[in-house]
Amino acid sequence: MDFLDKQLAQEIVDRTMGIIGKNINVMDNRGVIIGSGDANRIDDVHEGAVHVIKQESGYEITEVEAKNFYGVKAGVNLPIRFDGEIVGVIGITGAPEEIRSFGELVRMAAELSLQQAVLMNEIQWDERLKEELVSQIIHAEGKMDPLFLDRAMRLGIDVNLSRTAMVILTRDRKKTFPFLKSRLEKDDLLLMQHDRIVILKRMPSGQSGFQMIKLAEGWINAYKSTNDRYIKIGIGQHHSSLTGLTKSYQQADLTLKAGLKLASEKDIFVYEDYYLPVFLLTASNMGLTEGLEPFYTKLKSRDSKGELTESLRALIETNGDMNSAAKMLFIHRNTLRYRLDKITEITGKDPRKTTDLLHLYLSFLNNELE
Repeated sequence: MDFLDKQLAQEIVDRTMGIIGKNINVMDNRGVIIGSGDANRIDDVHEGAVHVIKQESGYEITEVEAKNFYGVKAGVNLPIRFDGEIVGVIGITGAPEEIRSFGELVRMAAELSLQQAVLMNEIQWDERLKEELVSQIIHAEGKMDPLFLDRAMRLGIDVNLSRTAMVILTRDRKKTFPFLKSRLEKDDLLLMQHDRIVILKRMPSGQSGFQMIKLAEGWINAYKSTNDRYIKIGIGQHHSSLTGLTKSYQQADLTLKAGLKLASEKDIFVYEDYYLPVFLLTASNMGLTEGLEPFYTKLKSRDSKGELTESLRALIETNGDMNSAAKMLFIHRNTLRYRLDKITEITGKDPRKTTDLLHLYLSFLNNELE
């Protein structure tokens, strides 16, 4: 693996030259210049570096000695080591007696930069592996086999913790992702999908769904104070197993979809509040809603003023209470009774009867969720 690439080499050159004011060259493990204060020297073979690699020790070149090498200037060349092996060479241009005193410091700085870059690369790689594991979990691809458990353990993921799935939709995922990541705890899991962000939030025993809502509200308020105001969150139920997390994710995903259709003005949608719409969406995905009578569609086609559909929705929202529905519509109870009679005439279903109102409600939901 090439730990020392051109980008890192040039970063080392630029950073070091800004401090010591001397030209710096960084060579790879073949002696090829991959970073330099002189752009014209990039990709040239540095014979002094080749000597360092062969001898596995530093090499000083005086003005006189430089004439014996092709493309080499006076200076000090020191090996860059990683895990005990030479992975490159750093060269400082100048008279050796003038630059020898800080040559070792420059080499150490280069090795520290390399170690930091490798560490960051490992951290990013672990993050990618973690996201892949989360993707397997929510899509029911994470099997509880030894290989899966070994990967989870190596990445520090405790699969036995209770968690709740949250699906977040925003207009700018690149801003939202780091914002959310900075607010998560150690055992929370995060995944950025192509169109949304998924969080498997640890839910300690004793924590209620209400606390999860308060947490989501806090995130949204903080996010809106500094970023775009559009952010929506769907929340599933909490579960303690891998299969449960798959279910929680599906609940959160469908709850968000239903909430955006039925109450787009809201920001947080909780599965417990959208059980029936989620049930219908699930049934629809399985092709089980095709036989559902289009009562609501038929009603809309005969309701030019929109009064009948408005009255039906009011009756649904007030749980079939005619007095409350009439007050919500600012009409007399007799006017509402007349409208309900018209609904019965058109659909064959009387919304004053619980079973018929359920049929009409299901038809309404199916229409709105399409």
